[in-house]
Amino acid sequence: SLIGMTVSLAVVGMALIIDSGLGAGVVITGLAGYLAFFSIGMGPGAWLIPSEIFANSIRAKAMSVSTFLNRATATLMASTFLSTAHAMGFGQFFLLLAVICILVLAFLYKFLPETKGRSLEDMSFFFAEITGDTSVLEAEAELVRQRPQTPTQPASPVVANAAEVI
Repeated sequence: SLIGMTVSLAVVGMALIIDSGLGAGVVITGLAGYLAFFSIGMGPGAWLIPSEIFANSIRAKAMSVSTFLNRATATLMASTFLSTAHAMGFGQFFLLLAVICILVLAFLYKFLPETKGRSLEDMSFFFAEITGDTSVLEAEAELVRQRPQTPTQPASPVVANAAEVI
């Protein structure tokens, strides 16, 4: 997704700098490509990744902070786009955005863990290990200790295979 976004932004930037007869079509195609690549990767990633890496004990607060930062960044970009683009030039601004995409790609490659096949508890241990901060693990253990104990329910019958049903 980020590679496609980078290429699309670079195409838009170069088309605006060169300003050839094909410029408008290339810019529109580049912007459409950017939106398509954003929509299949980074767009939903802003909502998916936080939900996969935060432990249940802090997920609500962490998602609130994540959503706030997402919206604050979007507001900052939207409110400064025109003034920054006019100051730098539109072509140069889109090339700057392409460079930012490359930096984000490098950051995510280095720091974003693979969550496929890992439980939330595994992610908690992973982040505690790499940060040296076990406070979340301690908070989760305290929550487990504070839970009221419920009497055990009688086991429901389990069907071992289809032959037992027939």
